[in-house]
Amino acid sequence: MSLPWAYCTAVCILICAAGYTFAKQRAKAPLPPGPARLPILGNALNVPFEFQWLKFTEWAGIYGEIFSLSVLGHSILVLNSVNAIEELFEKRSALYADRPHIPLAGEMVGFSSIPVLERYGRRHREGRKLILNSLDHHNQTDIHRIQRNKAALMLSKLVSNPKDRRSHSRWFIAAVVFQLTHGQQIEHVDHIFVKLAERFNKDFSHMVRPGRFLVDNIPILQYLPSWLPGMGFKSLAKECREQFLRLCNEPYAYVKDQVANGTALPSLAARLIEENTNPTPEEEWFYKTTVMQFYAAGADTTVSSIESFVLIMSLYPEIQQKAQAELDCVVGPGRLPDFSDGAYLPYLDAVLKEVYRWNPVLPISVPHRVMQDDVYNGFHIPIGATVIANSWAVLHDPLLYPDPFQVIPERYLNQEGGLNPDPQKFAFGYGRRVCPGRVLAEDSIFIFVACVLATLDISKAVGPDGLPIESGVQYTGGTVSHPGPFQCTIKPRSAESVCLIQSAAMHVDYMN
Repeated sequence: MSLPWAYCTAVCILICAAGYTFAKQRAKAPLPPGPARLPILGNALNVPFEFQWLKFTEWAGIYGEIFSLSVLGHSILVLNSVNAIEELFEKRSALYADRPHIPLAGEMVGFSSIPVLERYGRRHREGRKLILNSLDHHNQTDIHRIQRNKAALMLSKLVSNPKDRRSHSRWFIAAVVFQLTHGQQIEHVDHIFVKLAERFNKDFSHMVRPGRFLVDNIPILQYLPSWLPGMGFKSLAKECREQFLRLCNEPYAYVKDQVANGTALPSLAARLIEENTNPTPEEEWFYKTTVMQFYAAGADTTVSSIESFVLIMSLYPEIQQKAQAELDCVVGPGRLPDFSDGAYLPYLDAVLKEVYRWNPVLPISVPHRVMQDDVYNGFHIPIGATVIANSWAVLHDPLLYPDPFQVIPERYLNQEGGLNPDPQKFAFGYGRRVCPGRVLAEDSIFIFVACVLATLDISKAVGPDGLPIESGVQYTGGTVSHPGPFQCTIKPRSAESVCLIQSAAMHVDYMN
């Protein structure tokens, strides 16, 4: 039986009235407060190119959990609290899932074709689905085997040449990812595929910073002649695009040749090629960019997290000793840690949480774009505005994390041994833009950290005078923040540790 017409009419009137009221409120709502603006330029001269999160945190102390900037007429909103980030990026994720238009990195170089910068829509959703399907629980056993094998080989490298630890960290994640994605055995970090991927990471971190290049705020500049003054960004874009195309094409072509002659090892790229024998150029480009996203999105941040762990261990020997004692109790002396041990290592888990929190690899999120007008706490968020989460401010909020500039794993351990709050929710992006390779990155970091602590000691380097070298704590200011250069000493915990490392490396199956 149909509803009475009078009832339907009343419901329609109520819906229209509610919509009109919301629209009226939205029209009246002011933008969030923010620093004073110059005519036309707005805040273009106020926003630093480096360490933006520190200035944003300073402004948050003045203007509150959400403030607004204007750069040449474009609105930028910065979220500085758990409530604001969760409400907009998580609960209203459908409105904030888009990426802003970034002419230099996106169009001129081509980064807008990879999932991390791709505009929200069908192609982006399909790319995420492809990545998630390749990492689902059916493939987890194979992935863990690769990670364990590379961790064992990495330990051998650290024992043989501890001074080159950062190269070993870079090799570890490259070896894991390129075997997973292309079936490629990476023997050293000078491999051409690794060089291309690391060039991408460098370019991405340099280019995807709000306000870094004038062309991103005045897109018409990209169409001006290259010989005009100030057009140096065009030659930069051309060079970066060439390297980006090589990264997308060359590893994929390598696997394609192997599939054709029947020598391809199991990998994501091989599976895509075998299952799609006659793709269109658009489909093949989609496969190439989605596969390369594995390394491009996760390698740089994973290496940064590993380097932060090493730095923390050198600065806090008492934390290292507690984590090692827990590993000795749970794992014992006769084997390396495994993923199945993780549930029984609450203190190590807490150490990892401090690694993610203390100096986050992504201090501010990759920018989001709001897809329709919105209102939050009485403030208007205009359609098309760029919205950024200041993760640094949250992770250094003394109300959430007392004494935030100190590394204190115990802050997550309550009397029942549970962990709360969890800074990892702020480390891998937000909402519908959360990193699809998060589990791969977390597992790689876990097995690296657990194996290192089980077998090696990390301490401050000692100078010629016999005194510890105080390297200090310095981080870079790019999109992905890395620890600056520092010295430390890495040595085996015992002769038994050396034997264990040698045995584990000898028994690695290089084809798995």
